[in-house]
Amino acid sequence: MAAIVLRNHQRPNYHHVTRNLLLRMFSSPSQSPSPSPSSDTTTTPYRLAKSSIRKESADAEKIAEIFLKSSNHPRSYRDRSFFHISVQKLAKLKRFDLVEQILEHQRNTNLLKTEGFWIRIIMLYSEAGMLDQAIRTFDQLEQKSEKSFCALLSACLENRRFDLIHQYFESVPSNTGLSPGIVAHNLVMRAFCAEKSFDSARALLKKMETHKGLKPDVASYNVLLTAYLRNRQEDKFDELYKDFTKKGLEPNLVTYNARITRLVKNKECVRAKKILDEMISKGVKPNVNSFNTIIEGFCKIADFDSAKAIFDKMRSEDDFVSPNSDSYVTLITHLVQEGEFESALDMCKASLEKKWVPPFSSMKGLVNGLVKHSKVNEAKEIVENMKKYLRGSAPDNWAKIEGLLPLQ
Repeated sequence: MAAIVLRNHQRPNYHHVTRNLLLRMFSSPSQSPSPSPSSDTTTTPYRLAKSSIRKESADAEKIAEIFLKSSNHPRSYRDRSFFHISVQKLAKLKRFDLVEQILEHQRNTNLLKTEGFWIRIIMLYSEAGMLDQAIRTFDQLEQKSEKSFCALLSACLENRRFDLIHQYFESVPSNTGLSPGIVAHNLVMRAFCAEKSFDSARALLKKMETHKGLKPDVASYNVLLTAYLRNRQEDKFDELYKDFTKKGLEPNLVTYNARITRLVKNKECVRAKKILDEMISKGVKPNVNSFNTIIEGFCKIADFDSAKAIFDKMRSEDDFVSPNSDSYVTLITHLVQEGEFESALDMCKASLEKKWVPPFSSMKGLVNGLVKHSKVNEAKEIVENMKKYLRGSAPDNWAKIEGLLPLQ
């Protein structure tokens, strides 16, 4: 049904559909087999096998051997990360033959083969760029469902085979009697957006409600909202968001972050902060990107007091979200660019306390600025502190820059 000849094992760039999203989409408690009563007796060997695969980086045959010896154990069977790490390493080593060997081996085990098992195999083949095998696995399913159908569409999306998404969206339902639900429609909308066919995506959104009796959810709107934003179609973003609010849907984290980004791009940082306050008041917990977007927005208009206030808000007791390296880098970079060297120095020290080294370009600007303001000792001190955390080729790269700095 879905069989089609593809060029195997060539991993293209793909429109990212996160692994966590797929797991939430396709997983249910009933998909995991019950643990064997004797499973505790082999817990240690299983953990050793997983650890060995994590550590192995070059010997593909060894990775496959360890996996095959351990994969019949109920714990390994239930452990998605065990499968994911093994396939990821083998694919990185270009041993697609071994990826197929270890996954096809699972068909012959005595462990329970649930729908979730087959969906996992489809997803793993997709992650390895082996779309032929993912499609074959779907074709071989005796009972196909909305979940397995979505796994097929996701595999095509991940491998940027948008033509196949549209093909299967038409052919699979007609051949199986399946009625695609909201998740399947959302995946097709993602494909349209990746192709920049925004009108087609918008038409499908409307068709879901008017012709198919489906009620688009917040994820449906988020697909288009984020696509409009990425492609600088702010007017269409605003129009669609108005439609979203009229439907009575509640925005989630993705929706709020899109609105924040929309306002920041228009230099409306104060309004963006109000959106942040709104989402917090409504119980939608922001993530680090929510804060970083506003911090960068304020930095770009040189409002560092407001930027630092947002930075401090991240660490407040009520709205705790830990700053990441980007939070520090954004502030340091813009402070240096605006000649706020003392503030940049304080932020740089705080960043280095977390072992996060700012970009060399920012460090160079900071050192030059400190020296220019007769703070040579402070410049030398921050450089020596930074050098403690350089790894790999970074020390040599920095040495070339440092040789040109006025630190003597």
